[in-house]
Amino acid sequence: MPSSPELQRVEAPGLSPAEQFVLDSFADQAAGLGRLLAGSGQLRLEGCAPLDLTSATTLDFLLLAIRVAAKQYLKRGDDLLRLIERTGAIVDAARGARGDGGKTDAGLHLLRGIAMAELLHAESVGRFARQAALRVRAEAAMASLVDGFLARFGGELPTEVRKAFPGFAAAIRDAWRPIKERRGLLLWLTQRG
Repeated sequence: MPSSPELQRVEAPGLSPAEQFVLDSFADQAAGLGRLLAGSGQLRLEGCAPLDLTSATTLDFLLLAIRVAAKQYLKRGDDLLRLIERTGAIVDAARGARGDGGKTDAGLHLLRGIAMAELLHAESVGRFARQAALRVRAEAAMASLVDGFLARFGGELPTEVRKAFPGFAAAIRDAWRPIKERRGLLLWLTQRG
């Protein structure tokens, strides 16, 4: 197992150079987004105004934006790759709309990161299940995104997000369960004391 799967490139036989490039890019972007969410009190994404992640109102609006976009994705019935392409096109169009760069909703960036992690995970257990390096990279990207998401939003996901991204929802649930149990134990101990 590589010592730092986030930094090492997938070099697995069976992947074409184009597939390898795309999957590496998805892993880098999803992991980077997770680090941004977990790392500081401000979220600075290209094409977005900086967001105060310590504000409950900001977090509620971000989660609402993700929920609405996930609902639209489910309504359209697109596959994950089409969702990633569509959100990328929207981000690019907003960026190029004005000379000083347009502003896009940070929720759209987060939804795109979730879709990338979901697609990467699906490919690592599906078409490229024999590629151990890809599996390690997919798990590292998903773990980073999940850690960032848990740090900012906790373990409760909107129903639309759980339906649209079952792999991400399962990773959130699995990571949240021990945290929730520890909190319950602490609450119980506090009440007894």
